[in-house]
Amino acid sequence: MKYFLLLLSLCLLSSCQTGKTGVLSINKQLSTDFENCKVLPGYTYYYSGPSAQPDVILAVKKEYNFEQGLWQSVQISEKVLCDWMAVIDPVYRNARYSYDAYTIYSADRKELGIWYSTEDHAVIKEQPDKLIIYTPNIRQNYRRMSRDIDNIF
Repeated sequence: MKYFLLLLSLCLLSSCQTGKTGVLSINKQLSTDFENCKVLPGYTYYYSGPSAQPDVILAVKKEYNFEQGLWQSVQISEKVLCDWMAVIDPVYRNARYSYDAYTIYSADRKELGIWYSTEDHAVIKEQPDKLIIYTPNIRQNYRRMSRDIDNIF
């Protein structure tokens, strides 16, 4: 019964969604830029998750009115990126959950920003007055990663 109600709720919520959603497109050059602590001009940076090891680093083009929601804004600098990369450096990552960079595109293929995460999907909604970006299951994946890390040590 509990699963039925959960499924019903998800169906109802998804039916309320209007408009087309954007997409993430993997971008190896952007991955290299992040790993080299390169701060890209023209973007406002945000993160989700722990401040020392973000689950997602998000860079949104400055011309968009971004709905921040649960995202934390960050005064980005090379030092901040280098501190994050020291923790999530590819040498020390579990390959199953490697971080990759993606270009964020709207439904009509306008470039909106950059996504750097172990997550390879997001909900991207460009509305007339704002931009909304989130990943629906970041908490679930964070718990899964925590369990896997505990099993390694």
